[in-house]
Amino acid sequence: MNPLRQMLRALMTASLPPSRWLVRGPGTTPTLALTFDDGPHPEFTPQVLDALARWHLRATFFVVGQAAADHPYLIDQILSAGHAIGNHTWSHGEPRQTSTSQFLNEVQRTSAWLTEHANSTPRWMRPPKGELTPGKLLGLWRQQLSVALWNVDPKDFRMHSLADVQAWCSQYRPHAGDVVLLHDRLPWAAAMIDQLGQDGLFARFRTVLLDDWIPAAKSVSPGLTAASLR
Repeated sequence: MNPLRQMLRALMTASLPPSRWLVRGPGTTPTLALTFDDGPHPEFTPQVLDALARWHLRATFFVVGQAAADHPYLIDQILSAGHAIGNHTWSHGEPRQTSTSQFLNEVQRTSAWLTEHANSTPRWMRPPKGELTPGKLLGLWRQQLSVALWNVDPKDFRMHSLADVQAWCSQYRPHAGDVVLLHDRLPWAAAMIDQLGQDGLFARFRTVLLDDWIPAAKSVSPGLTAASLR
């Protein structure tokens, strides 16, 4: 991230309420959020769900609408396991090559599909690569969506082996409120969960859904969770 974008992101994080713009959670309790982008994937998402179940964790999946429509049973599995789902556009287009109107149309299309499939509208939206223009941000707010970014990025898209997973996990120093970015379209996310569990992280930190950090979230604009299927 270039210095200007870093400065703008820091300014927005300091000035906007976390109910509309979330980069990290509160630092008052030992909780963190695991988030997964770019799925669902027919091979790797089930592996992630199994790993989360092994360690009794909750997570938020930012799904690509087209992938969700191709694999709707995975959306059911995510929600049935007690996790939450957010919006990650319909096609995950390159941000700088995606116009504001196309971006917002894709977001709306994904929300509409998720609403129809699970009978509830997602609260949280994560833009591809975390990149937004002022017009895109205002459009998301008009759609009653909140933006969720992250403050911990293991860069699992650059990993090539379990040794890479172990190296990152060994140097990770967690802090309360961390939002960890992983990708369930890649083969390393499940291994990272297991490695972090073996390293004792989940004995010291409880994983939460993003809504758990926003007390009024469920009464104002419910997120897409397992309750939507009931």
